[in-house]
Amino acid sequence: MNNNRKTKIETLKRKSRRKHLMNELSYMTLPEHPFLDSEENQLFCQKVFAFLYARENKLQIHGDNYREHIKKSTQMLKELVKNAERYPKEARIMFFREHEIEALLVNVNEVFSHLNQLLEQTKFLSGYGDFMLVTEDLQFGLCIERTEYFYELSTWGL
Repeated sequence: MNNNRKTKIETLKRKSRRKHLMNELSYMTLPEHPFLDSEENQLFCQKVFAFLYARENKLQIHGDNYREHIKKSTQMLKELVKNAERYPKEARIMFFREHEIEALLVNVNEVFSHLNQLLEQTKFLSGYGDFMLVTEDLQFGLCIERTEYFYELSTWGL
C-alpha cells in the first residue's frame, strides 16, 4: 500500500474515533470545532507534558494501592472544584485513547458539572489515564498524573 493511502486510512480512522468520542459526550455542549488537527493536537499535548514535567510544586498523593490513589485524587479534585473562585470559560481536557491522546475543547463549567462522568470517560477512574484540564495558553491547569508509586496533583491559575 502506498504511503498516501496509508495516511488517508489513518486520518479516516482517527476521524471515526473522534466522532465516537463526540457521541460519548452527547450530554455536554461542545463547540463547533472542539478538536485540533492531528499535528496541532500532538504539539499541544507535548507542550502540556513538557510544562508539567518542569513544574516543581506538585502535591504527591499517596495510598496503599492505585485504587486508593484514585479515591484520594478524586476527593481532592472535587474539593478544588468546589472551592475554585475563578477559572477560564474554556480549556482542553485530555482523553487517553488506545491510539492517541485527544485534547478536546470544553466548557470548564460543564466539566465541573459532569466531573464523575468525565473521570470515567478519561479513563482516570480505571487507572489508565491522567486527568488533565488545561487552557491552550497554559495559564490554567488542573492535572493529576499517575506515577509508579503515587499520583501527583498540579494546579495553577485558580
